[in-house]
Amino acid sequence: MRVAVLGSAGAMGSYFVEYFRRLGHTVVGSDVRPGGPRLRASANTSNLGAVRRADLVLLAVPIGDTLRVAMEIKPVLKHGCTLVEITSIKGTTLTQLEKVASACGAPLLSLHPMFGPSSRSKAPRMLVVGRSRDLEAARRIFRGAELTLVAPEEHDRLVAYALSLVHLTSMAFAMAVAKGPGLKTFQKSAPPFASTQLDLVKAVLLQGPELYSYIDIKNRSVVDALSSIIAELSALRAVIEKKDSRAFDKKFSRLVRQFRQSDLEASLARVYAEP
Repeated sequence: MRVAVLGSAGAMGSYFVEYFRRLGHTVVGSDVRPGGPRLRASANTSNLGAVRRADLVLLAVPIGDTLRVAMEIKPVLKHGCTLVEITSIKGTTLTQLEKVASACGAPLLSLHPMFGPSSRSKAPRMLVVGRSRDLEAARRIFRGAELTLVAPEEHDRLVAYALSLVHLTSMAFAMAVAKGPGLKTFQKSAPPFASTQLDLVKAVLLQGPELYSYIDIKNRSVVDALSSIIAELSALRAVIEKKDSRAFDKKFSRLVRQFRQSDLEASLARVYAEP
């Protein structure tokens, strides 16, 4: 199979270049960044050149450019070619991409990679956004991947909790610490739990604001997720202000019951593991 990866020099693009090469496919890459595609993908100077004769086209361009690039390659997208998009927010963009693909007779496969940009896992974890037929198509193409089916109407809501809530609570935690003891003082004296939380903050900050601001601001479900956690924090604050140990124990125990004991113990061991 001939695979075109658009945005092949980026983190996700280069991952999928390597992934498809391992599966034995011919990979053609295109990227506007200096140096062009990495990982020995055959280079093309344009998206149109990369897409011609491709059996599968994967859009690994910045989220805001996805629809524009899809419209750009529409004239050369051959009938029967599978168009794969991997945006973190689907919203109305997915509907528009479906129209582009349908007009070309090209089936659209909507995925969301659930791994970091530096991952080199040979078995990527991804959400398949669609119906059962889309999951079957993804299994045929992405052999060995760990795939989970999510309905289109549920995707952005799930992402609001799985990504945005983590981003935003990490930022809020760091800003509160900065205004309290200060980040430098906190880092020097932090016990294992606090160090683990701080590591998460650092990992979030390392990614830069451009991607996260798009994911967190453009997703309409994020406000609801934030409202939910603000309500939970307010409830906990009320319990603490009243010094109500019974209410605190009840909330704590209710959460414990939602996890397996073995999972709790494994997490505790990871937090206290020696570096």
